[in-house]
Amino acid sequence: MRERLLDNNYLTVDLENKVLIGTIKIESVDLTIAQKITDFRLNIQNGKSYPLLSNIKAIKNSTKAARDYMASEEGCKGVIAAAVLIDSPIGSMIGNFFISISRPIRPTKVFTDESEAIKWLSKYVANS
Repeated sequence: MRERLLDNNYLTVDLENKVLIGTIKIESVDLTIAQKITDFRLNIQNGKSYPLLSNIKAIKNSTKAARDYMASEEGCKGVIAAAVLIDSPIGSMIGNFFISISRPIRPTKVFTDESEAIKWLSKYVANS
């Protein structure tokens, strides 16, 4: 069962089977917004770490500073592993660029199918 933990102008965050599911609602992400999104997520996590499904389908562009921040120790705080959900060639480029250039410090993989992403993340649930 999916439980809604947060819903604001930037994102929604749900919890399902100990996997956080964050859905970005905005088209452009810069460093300030990336930091806000991370702060929102950390506030609802209450010090616990989770595997994270990050649905970035709405994002059309992001700055290098935002991508680097999301891949950093600070941006990955509270994240055990991350699945990035995309649905378009632009989204795929953003996701794969993020992984290859920014080199996230947590296991990270791009998916086009949410159920496959959750299946991959489920192997990290035992660590949460």
